[in-house]
Amino acid sequence: MSEPLYLRPHHALCIRFFVGKGYSEEFVRHMTAVVEKLQRDDPVVTLAGGCDVICEKCPHNRGGACDTSDKVRAIDDRALSAMELHVGDTLRWHDLYRRAYDRIIGCSRLTEVCRDCQWLYLCEK
Repeated sequence: MSEPLYLRPHHALCIRFFVGKGYSEEFVRHMTAVVEKLQRDDPVVTLAGGCDVICEKCPHNRGGACDTSDKVRAIDDRALSAMELHVGDTLRWHDLYRRAYDRIIGCSRLTEVCRDCQWLYLCEK
């Protein structure tokens, strides 16, 4: 069995609405590759309490620590609570993707969960 991918809880939401916009071209290329792998392979993911596979090319990643960690952690905490999950939980990508839809997006809770996110306007379109 392959190693699980580590994923921040709120990234289950970001991935659903990803349209090729981001912090830099390098970040967008990397996120595109991660999204394609998740959709294609349906790997096991482990919910991370900090930087994850998507954060690898983020300009806010400072040696494995997010320089906007308080804001991002709050979004993660709200996503975890809404999905009834915890940091360290392990599940298949498509199960997490579905849970994010069923318990946040489909219940019109996206604005509540992601209220501090600079990219929320893209998801609300």
